[in-house]
Amino acid sequence: MEKNKKTVLVPCDFTEVAINALHHAAILAKKINARLVAFNVVKKEKEIVDTIEQLKQFVVKANLPKDLELEYAAKEGNIYDTIKEKAEEIGAIFIVMGTHGISGMQKLIGSKALKVIANSVIPFIVVQDKPIPDHYFSKIVIPVDFTVENKEKLKWAHYISVYFNSTMILYVVNITDEVLLKKVKANLLFAKKYFEEREINYEIHIAGSDKKFEDSIIEFSDKIKANGLLIMTTKDPQFTDYIFGAEEQQIIANNAKIPVICINPRTDIKKFQGFN
Repeated sequence: MEKNKKTVLVPCDFTEVAINALHHAAILAKKINARLVAFNVVKKEKEIVDTIEQLKQFVVKANLPKDLELEYAAKEGNIYDTIKEKAEEIGAIFIVMGTHGISGMQKLIGSKALKVIANSVIPFIVVQDKPIPDHYFSKIVIPVDFTVENKEKLKWAHYISVYFNSTMILYVVNITDEVLLKKVKANLLFAKKYFEEREINYEIHIAGSDKKFEDSIIEFSDKIKANGLLIMTTKDPQFTDYIFGAEEQQIIANNAKIPVICINPRTDIKKFQGFN
């Protein structure tokens, strides 16, 4: 496997949503000139050879573009640790994973699988439905609130916009608390400056105050036909790692079936100018 080649990893469980994930990953891989690696976690090492053959047949069933660079891999372990390990081993730039929406996320939330996403250095793109190739990532909604982690999302927004000429929709929380409002305004100002300096198309919309922010995000994104949501984990003050709160969990499992790009904060983000 060529070390310097960009790679998109797709965990495959041989379900319909895994086929959807392969199609999303194929669009992404072609745009960023990356290989696609179809991957499955096995319980025993002796299953690897047969599983790779299964993966090949599964990918044929998916009917992906013929000019796509494809590889196959299987590794002994559990899904909680092994997906992350494999992604780091091959230097994946994204992990594209299918989920079964609310019911699927309820299973994930009760296990360690959601923590795999939260603790991964590599961004996850969580998908439910088939992609629409002609408008892929053309309109991405980025929630803006008072948390310091907001600023790290912009780096990935920039990366995606370079390849997809995306319009970034800054969707701003509506709050009245003066201290928190000051932080929200600072985050919004930072985002505007960041996008303008890099000539990234963006819009600003303020959420209503009549419903929960996460509900408002999903409703708004569906209304404008957004094809991506970009969110981050937040630091849990009681623990040393990053988590998905109830808000992020609901967005990932959104009933509008919009793909969600899940990012984790970098420890060195504070070196960015203007970060407080």
